[in-house]
Amino acid sequence: MPEMNEQILEVRYKPNPKILDYRGSWAEAISDYMALPEWRIVENRIDIFDKEGGDHAFVGFRNAGFVAHNTPTKNYFSDKTLKFFKYLFTLTGFEKNPNVVRIGVLSKFCTEFNGDFSELMGKYTSNYLTLTDKAKKMFNAKLIDIGGPLNFADNFGNFNTMSGPMTEEQIHQFFEHAENFPAVGLYFQIDYWIKPNREVNEKEILKHIQQFTNSSWDRFEAINKLILGE
Repeated sequence: MPEMNEQILEVRYKPNPKILDYRGSWAEAISDYMALPEWRIVENRIDIFDKEGGDHAFVGFRNAGFVAHNTPTKNYFSDKTLKFFKYLFTLTGFEKNPNVVRIGVLSKFCTEFNGDFSELMGKYTSNYLTLTDKAKKMFNAKLIDIGGPLNFADNFGNFNTMSGPMTEEQIHQFFEHAENFPAVGLYFQIDYWIKPNREVNEKEILKHIQQFTNSSWDRFEAINKLILGE
């Protein structure tokens, strides 16, 4: 398990004005069903959350999603998001076949490294991402930091990644709701997404959510093992 993680699911759809009529009843119903004690209604959406645990569900007239921080197990986020969206489809006023603009799962992971930054950078550059010999010769300088985006596509959808060795100060920029940051850590971020731009039924939305959440963890674990050997 990573020492720190944060996952965000968002489903964007064409505006559904009916949601504005059901905000009050939905807030209480979702709060009870998801065991999230706090809720608030703002102009175009409702937020249902747990101040202590950090879980946060939201529904608006343009999007809906779920956020979790430092989850205790690999399947926690997937189980919660599937439970939430299955329930949304039972609510009066929520479109049964929404016109979906985008489905995305953004996952952030950080694994503490028991060594100094230069040692971690050495593992990162020797096992994952490095400069070619020609590039090293061209710069003719000592490399003191490395990391960056790599974007891919697979059978599930597109996924954009960013990774690199980081110090505590750098890690702090990516995790707003965390404490006790490691002095040195391996950061890995992956954003899985598709843009259907068509009507999508419940079964297909749930399939994409599960694929994206599970594959994000699998890819994090593979990168962790590749770079750290763990």
